[in-house]
Amino acid sequence: MVHRVLKIGRWVVDFLFARDTYDIEGTIACLYDAGAYDPVISRAVSLMEKCGEDCGFTFTNPDRHRAVVVVGPTTSNAEFIDTLVHEVHHLAVAIASDLGIDLESETPAYVAGDAARSLAEVLCELGCPHCHK
Repeated sequence: MVHRVLKIGRWVVDFLFARDTYDIEGTIACLYDAGAYDPVISRAVSLMEKCGEDCGFTFTNPDRHRAVVVVGPTTSNAEFIDTLVHEVHHLAVAIASDLGIDLESETPAYVAGDAARSLAEVLCELGCPHCHK
């Protein structure tokens, strides 16, 4: 599992990328740090245990300005990008909502773009077969 922590405005976001399998214990620790309660953690564990490939999830806690974005193992580069964009959308909506920003404005798109730019190195490593070693 690749773990990156980004600061996006006043938010701290843990991004977790599973190469082959989920790091369930590491993900639970990040969720607890972000203020997730047991029902959320149980649901996340259940998803990781049964979902397998081509899925992910995002937890946001506006009270703590914390989020956890998980991208599970994927079957192709296209699925990796699809899952990441899907989860970053949830993140951008949560941050924009927290700030009282119109979701149809440019701000949520800038949040998503900033996250992608900050993760460019790991995205190339995980999503591009030419970069895999």
